[in-house]
Amino acid sequence: MKNSLIKLILKCGIIKTNFKEPITFKSGIKSPIYCNFRECSSHPQLMDLIATNFQESLKDVKVDGIIGVATGGVPHSTILATKMNLPSGYIRPDAKAKDYGLKKLIEGCDVAGKNIVVIEDLITTGDSVINNALIVQKTGASKIDIRSIFSYDLDRSKKEFAEAGFTPKSIITIHDVMPFLKETLSEKEYKSLEDWVRDPEGWFDRHKLEFDFGFLTQLRKSAINYGSIISFGLDPVIESLPNEYSSHGIGGFCSFMRDVFSEMNIRGVSPGMFKPNLAWWQCHDEAYLRKHIGSDSLSEIIFTIACVFDNIPICLDFKKADIGTSSTKWATYGYERWMADAVTVHTYMGSDSVGPFISYCNKEKRKGAYLLVKTTNKGAADLELKKMADGRKVYEQVAENVINWAKGNPGVCAVAAGNSPEELSVLGKMFAGKDIGVLIPGVGPSQGGDAGQVAQILRESGFDLGLARIGLSSGITHPWYKEGRPNPNANECVEIIINTLINLNKQVGYVG
Repeated sequence: MKNSLIKLILKCGIIKTNFKEPITFKSGIKSPIYCNFRECSSHPQLMDLIATNFQESLKDVKVDGIIGVATGGVPHSTILATKMNLPSGYIRPDAKAKDYGLKKLIEGCDVAGKNIVVIEDLITTGDSVINNALIVQKTGASKIDIRSIFSYDLDRSKKEFAEAGFTPKSIITIHDVMPFLKETLSEKEYKSLEDWVRDPEGWFDRHKLEFDFGFLTQLRKSAINYGSIISFGLDPVIESLPNEYSSHGIGGFCSFMRDVFSEMNIRGVSPGMFKPNLAWWQCHDEAYLRKHIGSDSLSEIIFTIACVFDNIPICLDFKKADIGTSSTKWATYGYERWMADAVTVHTYMGSDSVGPFISYCNKEKRKGAYLLVKTTNKGAADLELKKMADGRKVYEQVAENVINWAKGNPGVCAVAAGNSPEELSVLGKMFAGKDIGVLIPGVGPSQGGDAGQVAQILRESGFDLGLARIGLSSGITHPWYKEGRPNPNANECVEIIINTLINLNKQVGYVG
């Protein structure tokens, strides 16, 4: 009977696999397999067979009533109760008693003093059915049996059930289904699925580069290929240049950086991203006189990076956003005119303002949008750190917006200040496991953040470091500069930059 059930479940498409884009469970676990038992209701024969299997499994169990876990377990518990001529009920979906009528928490079957079977359709980590079973227990049931149609048989769920004092039983488990899936999957797919079954929580980290997430995949690959998650800011300060370059102005900065990049390439040292700030370049333009030396120099530096470094992302830091029609023009300007892989974007005008940038965040256009959440400036206290009526701070609501905007839009990222450890920890936990990249400015002597501490905060938050970029600008390009003091010679400056980057990479300790 079990084999017939498995065959019918597969025939009806209740169990699906996807090796192009993993499914994210509510628990945060990413998986190449997904079960949607809510679709069973479209297949009367399957519903009947599931109820028959439940009934057979309970033939030696004394049962006084059936309770379904809303919403997936309710149709099955109702049919089973009808077959067994028993009362049935369900626990309110929000697990709270209604504040009107009889104010019941459990609808239908009275459970007090009775042997109750709690029916769930699917067990992943088990949190939902455990919470429901505890409610039945607190409402006075004498004995509780937990049954499900299917279980992924995760170690985490076994631990959770043991701690709660329950022993669930499932009609079928992932292990029962595997031989049937082997007949339809390719050898590579089946091995990947086997690997997931062995260690579901670590599976995605081992296979993440097999999937195409557009800009996020570029981030992960560059971090692994270059062993760095440092963002190399390019904000030219002409006064900081060695004497042989400074007399050439913004063009001298380009020449100096070309020499730096060449030596970095020779020595195998690289950051994980480059981030030129548009204002620092375009302020050298004399637009009214039709002279665009700053913009031309930025074009040159972007072209140089593309030639010297293979597929390292370039983020154009311009923090643009406006009403929707204007944002569309800014998005075109950043992504298509400058050919930037990512741009920084203001968030505080809402969805229609950030929407044109988000439209570039997909597997086809492969762009990133770093949306401001918590910034480094003192003025962040004027709005971002204000408390709302629910006790949260404004930046936390903005982070929730980013999480929602990121759904189905790989490449939606966030900016989170590295000089605010408390807020960074909050945001690291909020973004962990949600495929959201994070750019972390505010690191270095001038702003106070520490790269090693930032990396540790993210690790403790469970955040994927391959999606993080810890940003420094003056702390990399001219850490020697002090107004009124002579700058070192060119060779010394190149050496300082390279050693600074090497030390930053060591402090962060990223291992792909």
